[in-house]
Amino acid sequence: MLKEITAKTILHYHKRQFATNWDANIYRGCGHNCRYCFAQYSHKYLENTDFFNDIFVKTNSPELLYKELGEIKWDKSPVNVCGISDCYQPVEQVCKIMPRVIKSFIAKRNPLVITTKSSLLLRDIDLIKELLKVAEVSIIVSVSTLDEEKRKLVEPNTAPTIDRLKILKKFNEIGCKTSVLFVPIIPFISDDYENLDAIFRITKEFNLGSINAWPLHLRGNTKNVFFDFLQNNYLELLPKFKKLYQTKNASKEYCKDLFSRIEELKVKYQLYSTYKPTKPIKKPIQTSLFD
Repeated sequence: MLKEITAKTILHYHKRQFATNWDANIYRGCGHNCRYCFAQYSHKYLENTDFFNDIFVKTNSPELLYKELGEIKWDKSPVNVCGISDCYQPVEQVCKIMPRVIKSFIAKRNPLVITTKSSLLLRDIDLIKELLKVAEVSIIVSVSTLDEEKRKLVEPNTAPTIDRLKILKKFNEIGCKTSVLFVPIIPFISDDYENLDAIFRITKEFNLGSINAWPLHLRGNTKNVFFDFLQNNYLELLPKFKKLYQTKNASKEYCKDLFSRIEELKVKYQLYSTYKPTKPIKKPIQTSLFD
C-alpha cells in the first residue's frame, strides 16, 4: 500500500561516509523485496512492520530539498537520495518524485549520489545530463549475483543484474562518476569464484570506476526474514547459515577467506574500492562587460 506523508526535514547526517555523510530518503519502505534488506528495521519508527508492502512517499521531498540545499550554512556536500530505500523502486514509476528532486539539485547546483538496483533510472538521463553541467553526479549500482534464477529468488522485483551494469555504463559515458556496490555477497549462494570473477571482470570491461564488496550482514529482524526465505527456498543451506551467523556478521574465518579472494580479484583486474566524492563545481563569477 502506498501512503503519502509530509516530512518536516529531508537532509540527514550520518558519521559513516559511504558514499557521503548526507542522505535524503524520498521513500520509506521498498518494493524491491530483497530478502536480505538491512533497512527493514527502519519501519518500526513509523509504527509499521511491513517494509516491503507499505511504502511511504514523502511528497514534499523536492520542495524540502530546494529549501535545505539553499540554506546559507549548507556547504554543498554530495547527498545520497537512496540511503534507506531505493529512490527508483517500483512505485517511483507512478509517483514520479525523482524528476522534481533532480530539478532541485540543478537549481541549487548540488552534487547528487544515486544508489539503485533499478532500470528506471534511465528515464531521467536527460535531467541528469543537465545536472552534470553544474555539479557532480555519482551513480552507484548494487549487485549480488549474475545468476538470474538466484536473482529472481533473492531480489525478486529488481532489474536483471547485467542490465543494471549496462545502464551504469551509459551513465559513465555521459560523465557521471560510477561505482559498483557488490553487496551483499551471500555465502553459499553468490560467493562462488565464477560469480565473483564475472562481476569484477564486467566492472573492469565496462570501465565502471570502482567496486566495493563485502558479505551479507544480518541485522536484527533481517536474520529472521532471511532464514525464513532459506527455509522456503534453500532448506539445505539453513543449518550452514545458522552455524556461520552466530551474530549479525559471518564468522571471522569466513570473512577472512572472502576478503582474501576479493583482494586477489582487485589485483587481477586493477580495480580499487575507495569511493571519494569530489568537490562541487563552483558557480562562475560574473564579471563586468567593461572589464
